[in-house]
Amino acid sequence: MKKRKDLGVTILSWVGGIGLGIVTLYALIRVVWWAALMVGADAARVAMLVEAALLPVVAWAGWYFGRTEARGRLAGIDQAVDKVMGAATKTAGLRVSTVRAMRAPAAAPPAADVELPEPEVFYLPSGGKVIEL
Repeated sequence: MKKRKDLGVTILSWVGGIGLGIVTLYALIRVVWWAALMVGADAARVAMLVEAALLPVVAWAGWYFGRTEARGRLAGIDQAVDKVMGAATKTAGLRVSTVRAMRAPAAAPPAADVELPEPEVFYLPSGGKVIEL
């Protein structure tokens, strides 16, 4: 059985994680702001031209990878549906064959070959008639 953590420790962990995230985000913003202030006007213009030129490429890449991911997801859904439908078909087929087997008339037992003995001949002493058995 799992040990239950103390509620205070859990809350402190969450607050610490959120605080660490905020401090990291603040440091990142400060570094970007400092770098922006240190860059000259010509370098900023070149950076904006490069970003504007790459915008269609980034848009196309996003569209392409999004379409590929969507197709993959739909193919996965199709495979799952095919497996479920195959299992349902097998189950239905088994039920139908079971019902047919239960409703089918019982097969007649195979005819048995009976060997009859050779007839014996008896003579009666009084009348002399022959009796075949």
